[in-house]
Amino acid sequence: MALVRLVVDGDRIVEADSEGLERPLAGLTLLEAAAVPGETLAADALANALGQVFRAEPDAARVAVAMSGGVDSAVALLRAGPRAIGITLRLWIDPAAPDSERACCSPEAVIAARETCHTLGFPHVTLDLREEFPSRGRRPVHSRLRPR
Repeated sequence: MALVRLVVDGDRIVEADSEGLERPLAGLTLLEAAAVPGETLAADALANALGQVFRAEPDAARVAVAMSGGVDSAVALLRAGPRAIGITLRLWIDPAAPDSERACCSPEAVIAARETCHTLGFPHVTLDLREEFPSRGRRPVHSRLRPR
């Protein structure tokens, strides 16, 4: 089990308890903290804490790259430039789908995306939208393709 406790003021962490991460979090911005790697459980706890409060100052040179944990998104991240940030959306998991362990949004895919970002030196944020997604984004395709 891992626990990360953050006290945040604006976009800066003013106090943190976070064993298992490679460096202390106090004094970092939320964006800087999103680039701190560590043991899998500790990094997961940090990602869950950051996802609830994440914000960053606008920056015209920053590019958000959708991260799946695969090679294509890693290449896109590298090509996006030094100020890029990896973003993974947790939307839903279909347990009946083939290869559901590595399917988009699975815990394994989220961890792979985060580890890819951290290995390459980029921040990564996971946004958990599982509650919002079923009501807004997941409708049968045939209902959207029906002629009007």
